[in-house]
Amino acid sequence: MFRRFLISLIATAVAIAAVAGVPRQGVVNRFVDSKALAHATVGVCVMDIETGEVLAGVNVDKGIISASTMKVVTSASALELLGKDFLFHTRAYAVGDIDVDGRLTGKILVVGGGDPTLGSRFFKDRTAFVDTLVMQVKLAGITSIDGGIEFDETAIPYQPVPGYWMVEDIAENYGAGYHAVNFADNQMKVKFDFNRDGTYSASTVPAMPWLDLRCRLRQQLPGDTMNRPGVTSRIYYGDKSFEIAGIVGRRKRGREDFAAWYANPAPTQLLKDSIERALRSNGIAIVERAVKSTQTTDTLQLLDYTSPELSDILKSMMRRSDNMFAEAMLRALPADSGLPAITSNGVRMVNKLWKSKGLDIEELSMKDGSGLARNGWTTPRFLCGVLCSVYSDRDRLGVDYSQLLPLAGREGTVKSLLRKTSLRGKVSLKSGSMGGVQCYAGYYPASKPRYAVAVMVNNFTAKRSSVVAQVQALLVNLFGK
Repeated sequence: MFRRFLISLIATAVAIAAVAGVPRQGVVNRFVDSKALAHATVGVCVMDIETGEVLAGVNVDKGIISASTMKVVTSASALELLGKDFLFHTRAYAVGDIDVDGRLTGKILVVGGGDPTLGSRFFKDRTAFVDTLVMQVKLAGITSIDGGIEFDETAIPYQPVPGYWMVEDIAENYGAGYHAVNFADNQMKVKFDFNRDGTYSASTVPAMPWLDLRCRLRQQLPGDTMNRPGVTSRIYYGDKSFEIAGIVGRRKRGREDFAAWYANPAPTQLLKDSIERALRSNGIAIVERAVKSTQTTDTLQLLDYTSPELSDILKSMMRRSDNMFAEAMLRALPADSGLPAITSNGVRMVNKLWKSKGLDIEELSMKDGSGLARNGWTTPRFLCGVLCSVYSDRDRLGVDYSQLLPLAGREGTVKSLLRKTSLRGKVSLKSGSMGGVQCYAGYYPASKPRYAVAVMVNNFTAKRSSVVAQVQALLVNLFGK
């Protein structure tokens, strides 16, 4: 026991000496006093993972808009409460009677379980859902379907986006809603074709004939200095419509056509179209008509399609900062516990979790899972506390959370950060940005980290590039050799 005490005492002395040898607080103070951060709200926290001690910081307990660094709280909560092996399920059934000729008098019913990866271009193997379902239909001996394709979306209550999201965001591709049945990242590619009169026509790829796509775009007129380029978009989930209007800047002749990605107001309908096309191309006829179910109606499970493991979803989500995936994580918490899968229930579970781990939940005001809500905030200390806790739980969780964050200078949204410094690939960080907000939270070193760090800047007036440059200098001065 005395030997263990002596080793611990020596280790503590070494740690204190190391901290004393690096004037970290002075580095933080110079960062806060930099010209680029004049008038800004700034919070910094450097925390020792093993002890939880704040080694340096400023405004460590001040509530600051966190943007996408809120995904640290969401993803860590999902890992703690759901486990790294958690799977989403999408099930399909043949509901009805199948006669000797393979005619299904009934329907194919797809029951959504909220899998955000279904048909995702970021998970290439998840694009196989439609083909897998068609194969199972054929193996069941079904040659025609009289009742069509239907979907059960009761697992996730209707509201596809958090109530605190701004209307300007929810039509953009990064503002895609979350549903019980998600497909192709709930996004759509829109092509804009230039007309001779200076206006644009719009169409989707693939074609969505059921979508009411209203395009009122025109190119900026020569010499028009009063009407500057600017495009607004509006999404309407209830009636499957999308509106785009505004002025497009003048483009080079012959290159006026362009394309852009937006949120899809009806991903379930896109999936339905995809299934129907695949069935018909495989010789399976579909007739859309009402078929009454009875107590003797047969139900045959055709497919139980599972998502990638949670840890793989989180890794992709954190590297790309996917907002729809983050909302899926938050709403999966109550869904897995048998509660209504709404944002507020997810937030309550997050608060309860971190309170049980000794964190002060008064330092967290969570409005969504992604941080896209402009009024969601937390403190630098709280972010570091989450980072320390979930890393310390790595043996119990079976996964090292620090490895789920992208490497600065190499990956994801922080690929360019620290790229030309000695810290390239040596810091794992989640970034978060929106108008007037630039935040980072993560670990140093990236492998077997010793420190958690959070840097949060709000309301800056300098160019964003100047703020990022100061953050890079801060991190290099804190941890660089």
